[in-house]
Amino acid sequence: MNLLRTLASTLVAITALAALVGTSTATRLSSSSQTFRAGFARWNYTGPFGTTECALTLEGSLHSRTIAKTIGSLIGLITRSIFGACVRGSATILTATLPWHVRYQAFTGTLPNITSLLTDIAGMSFQIREPFFGITCLASGGFPRLVYSREAGGALTTATISGSSPTNCGTELTISGTSNSLTVLGAATRITVTLI
Repeated sequence: MNLLRTLASTLVAITALAALVGTSTATRLSSSSQTFRAGFARWNYTGPFGTTECALTLEGSLHSRTIAKTIGSLIGLITRSIFGACVRGSATILTATLPWHVRYQAFTGTLPNITSLLTDIAGMSFQIREPFFGITCLASGGFPRLVYSREAGGALTTATISGSSPTNCGTELTISGTSNSLTVLGAATRITVTLI
Protein backbone atom coordinates (compact mmCIF):
# COMPACT_ATOMS: atom_id res chain seq x y z
CA MET A 1 0.00 0.00 0.00
CA ASN A 2 2.83 2.40 0.88
CA LEU A 3 4.51 1.61 -2.45
CA LEU A 4 1.29 2.44 -4.30
CA ARG A 5 0.94 5.74 -2.40
CA THR A 6 4.59 6.65 -3.13
CA LEU A 7 4.16 5.88 -6.84
CA ALA A 8 0.96 7.95 -6.99
CA SER A 9 2.65 10.89 -5.25
CA THR A 10 5.63 10.67 -7.58
CA LEU A 11 3.34 10.59 -10.63
CA VAL A 12 1.45 13.67 -9.41
CA ALA A 13 4.74 15.52 -8.78
CA ILE A 14 6.08 14.65 -12.25
CA THR A 15 2.83 15.76 -13.90
CA ALA A 16 2.89 19.06 -11.98
CA LEU A 17 6.51 19.73 -12.95
CA ALA A 18 5.80 18.92 -16.60
CA ALA A 19 2.88 21.36 -16.58
CA LEU A 20 5.05 24.09 -15.07
CA VAL A 21 7.82 23.54 -17.62
CA GLY A 22 5.31 23.60 -20.48
CA THR A 23 3.80 26.93 -19.38
CA SER A 24 6.96 28.72 -18.27
CA THR A 25 7.84 31.93 -20.05
CA ALA A 26 11.41 31.94 -21.27
CA THR A 27 13.19 35.03 -19.99
CA ARG A 28 16.05 35.01 -22.47
CA LEU A 29 16.81 34.55 -26.13
CA SER A 30 19.85 32.76 -27.48
CA SER A 31 21.51 33.70 -30.78
CA SER A 32 23.67 31.36 -32.86
CA SER A 33 26.04 34.27 -33.60
CA GLN A 34 27.19 37.49 -31.98
CA THR A 35 27.74 39.19 -35.35
CA PHE A 36 25.30 40.15 -38.10
CA ARG A 37 25.20 41.70 -41.53
CA ALA A 38 21.98 43.00 -43.10
CA GLY A 39 21.99 44.08 -46.74
CA PHE A 40 19.20 46.25 -48.11
CA ALA A 41 18.84 46.55 -51.89
CA ARG A 42 16.58 49.56 -51.32
CA TRP A 43 16.50 51.80 -48.23
CA ASN A 44 14.02 54.67 -48.63
CA TYR A 45 14.13 58.13 -47.04
CA THR A 46 10.90 59.98 -47.76
CA GLY A 47 10.46 63.68 -47.00
CA PRO A 48 8.48 66.64 -48.35
CA PHE A 49 10.82 66.90 -51.38
CA GLY A 50 10.61 63.29 -52.55
CA THR A 51 12.16 59.93 -51.77
CA THR A 52 15.87 59.13 -51.75
CA GLU A 53 16.44 55.44 -52.51
CA CYS A 54 19.80 53.81 -51.82
CA ALA A 55 21.29 50.39 -51.13
CA LEU A 56 22.55 50.03 -47.56
CA THR A 57 24.55 47.51 -45.54
CA LEU A 58 24.47 47.38 -41.74
CA GLU A 59 27.05 45.37 -39.79
CA GLY A 60 27.28 44.90 -36.09
CA SER A 61 27.55 42.70 -33.05
CA LEU A 62 25.60 41.61 -30.01
CA HIS A 63 27.11 42.08 -26.55
CA SER A 64 26.31 38.46 -25.76
CA ARG A 65 24.83 35.43 -27.48
CA THR A 66 22.22 35.45 -24.70
CA ILE A 67 19.73 38.34 -24.70
CA ALA A 68 17.48 39.19 -21.74
CA LYS A 69 13.95 40.11 -22.79
CA THR A 70 14.10 43.48 -21.03
CA ILE A 71 12.51 46.41 -22.85
CA GLY A 72 15.06 49.12 -23.69
CA SER A 73 18.12 47.06 -22.79
CA LEU A 74 21.25 47.66 -24.85
CA ILE A 75 21.91 44.36 -26.63
CA GLY A 76 24.39 45.32 -29.34
CA LEU A 77 25.93 47.85 -31.68
CA ILE A 78 25.84 48.70 -35.35
CA THR A 79 29.54 49.26 -35.95
CA ARG A 80 29.59 49.76 -39.70
CA SER A 81 27.08 51.24 -42.14
CA ILE A 82 27.71 51.67 -45.86
CA PHE A 83 25.50 53.23 -48.51
CA GLY A 84 25.71 51.61 -51.93
CA ALA A 85 24.37 52.93 -55.20
CA CYS A 86 21.40 55.27 -55.02
CA VAL A 87 18.52 55.03 -57.50
CA ARG A 88 17.32 58.53 -56.60
CA GLY A 89 19.12 61.24 -54.64
CA SER A 90 22.23 60.48 -52.61
CA ALA A 91 23.11 59.66 -49.02
CA THR A 92 26.18 59.63 -46.79
CA ILE A 93 26.60 57.96 -43.39
CA LEU A 94 28.02 60.24 -40.69
CA THR A 95 30.61 57.67 -39.62
CA ALA A 96 31.78 59.75 -36.65
CA THR A 97 28.44 58.89 -34.97
CA LEU A 98 29.10 55.13 -35.12
CA PRO A 99 28.63 52.84 -33.31
CA TRP A 100 24.83 53.08 -33.08
CA HIS A 101 23.08 51.37 -30.19
CA VAL A 102 20.69 48.45 -30.74
CA ARG A 103 18.08 48.16 -27.98
CA TYR A 104 15.70 45.25 -27.42
CA GLN A 105 12.01 46.22 -27.44
CA ALA A 106 9.80 43.14 -27.82
CA PHE A 107 8.92 40.03 -29.74
CA THR A 108 5.77 39.05 -31.62
CA GLY A 109 4.02 35.70 -31.70
CA THR A 110 3.07 33.38 -28.87
CA LEU A 111 5.66 31.62 -26.74
CA PRO A 112 7.41 29.46 -27.61
CA ASN A 113 6.68 30.25 -31.29
CA ILE A 114 7.92 33.81 -31.69
CA THR A 115 7.68 35.24 -35.21
CA SER A 116 9.85 38.36 -34.95
CA LEU A 117 12.20 40.37 -32.73
CA LEU A 118 11.78 44.13 -32.42
CA THR A 119 14.77 46.41 -31.76
CA ASP A 120 15.36 50.15 -31.94
CA ILE A 121 18.44 51.87 -33.34
CA ALA A 122 19.68 54.86 -31.35
CA GLY A 123 22.20 57.34 -32.71
CA MET A 124 21.66 56.77 -36.44
CA SER A 125 22.93 59.82 -38.35
CA PHE A 126 23.28 60.50 -42.07
CA GLN A 127 23.16 63.18 -44.74
CA ILE A 128 20.55 63.02 -47.50
CA ARG A 129 20.41 64.92 -50.79
CA GLU A 130 16.86 64.77 -52.06
CA PRO A 131 16.36 63.92 -55.74
CA PHE A 132 14.34 66.85 -57.12
CA PHE A 133 15.81 70.13 -55.84
CA GLY A 134 19.16 68.87 -54.57
CA ILE A 135 18.46 70.03 -51.02
CA THR A 136 20.87 68.46 -48.51
CA CYS A 137 19.69 67.68 -44.99
CA LEU A 138 21.40 66.17 -41.95
CA ALA A 139 19.22 63.58 -40.24
CA SER A 140 19.91 62.34 -36.74
CA GLY A 141 17.96 61.27 -33.72
CA GLY A 142 14.77 59.32 -33.69
CA PHE A 143 14.66 55.61 -32.99
CA PRO A 144 13.99 53.69 -36.19
CA ARG A 145 12.55 50.24 -35.51
CA LEU A 146 14.43 47.24 -36.90
CA VAL A 147 12.27 44.09 -36.97
CA TYR A 148 13.88 40.70 -37.58
CA SER A 149 11.44 38.12 -38.97
CA ARG A 150 11.90 34.58 -37.65
CA GLU A 151 10.76 31.36 -39.30
CA ALA A 152 9.37 28.39 -37.36
CA GLY A 153 12.78 26.69 -37.21
CA GLY A 154 14.31 29.73 -35.49
CA ALA A 155 16.30 31.24 -38.38
CA LEU A 156 16.07 34.98 -38.95
CA THR A 157 14.96 35.57 -42.55
CA THR A 158 14.73 39.35 -43.07
CA ALA A 159 15.20 42.66 -41.31
CA THR A 160 12.67 45.44 -41.88
CA ILE A 161 13.30 49.08 -40.95
CA SER A 162 10.61 51.67 -40.26
CA GLY A 163 10.41 54.94 -38.42
CA SER A 164 11.34 58.58 -38.79
CA SER A 165 14.26 60.88 -38.15
CA PRO A 166 14.27 64.66 -37.63
CA THR A 167 16.46 66.77 -39.92
CA ASN A 168 18.15 70.16 -39.79
CA CYS A 169 15.90 71.19 -42.71
CA GLY A 170 12.90 71.49 -40.38
CA THR A 171 11.26 68.30 -41.60
CA GLU A 172 11.20 64.64 -40.67
CA LEU A 173 12.26 61.84 -42.97
CA THR A 174 10.33 58.59 -43.00
CA ILE A 175 12.67 55.59 -43.19
CA SER A 176 11.66 52.24 -44.67
CA GLY A 177 13.23 49.16 -46.24
CA THR A 178 13.43 45.36 -46.13
CA SER A 179 16.69 43.44 -46.26
CA ASN A 180 17.48 41.10 -49.12
CA SER A 181 20.13 39.34 -47.00
CA LEU A 182 20.56 38.73 -43.26
CA THR A 183 23.53 36.62 -42.21
CA VAL A 184 26.43 36.17 -39.84
CA LEU A 185 29.13 38.78 -40.54
CA GLY A 186 31.64 37.49 -43.11
CA ALA A 187 29.65 34.36 -44.04
CA ALA A 188 26.47 33.24 -45.75
CA THR A 189 25.29 31.48 -42.57
CA ARG A 190 21.84 32.39 -41.32
CA ILE A 191 21.38 33.45 -37.69
CA THR A 192 19.13 31.35 -35.47
CA VAL A 193 17.39 32.71 -32.39
CA THR A 194 15.84 30.40 -29.79
CA LEU A 195 14.14 30.82 -26.42
CA ILE A 196 15.98 29.61 -23.33
